Amino acid sequence: MAPLTPSQKVQRSQAALAARGGRRLHVGLQPEVAQALDSLLASGYAHNASAVIAKALMQAHSKASRPV
Repeated sequence: MAPLTPSQKVQRSQAALAARGGRRLHVGLQPEVAQALDSLLASGYAHNASAVIAKALMQAHSKASRPV
């Protein structure tokens, strides 16, 4: 069997993510949001942009899910 092409690897990875209930997002960030992302990365909040976004979303969800 021939090795997978980069495109095939991406397709396989995206299919596996979807099978686990995940999803891939392509987003545009306004300048102030991009600056906030850069600042969080520089501060060590998380190790990459995806991790920053995931951590911030989970923290916001946890806060929003608390009883008032």
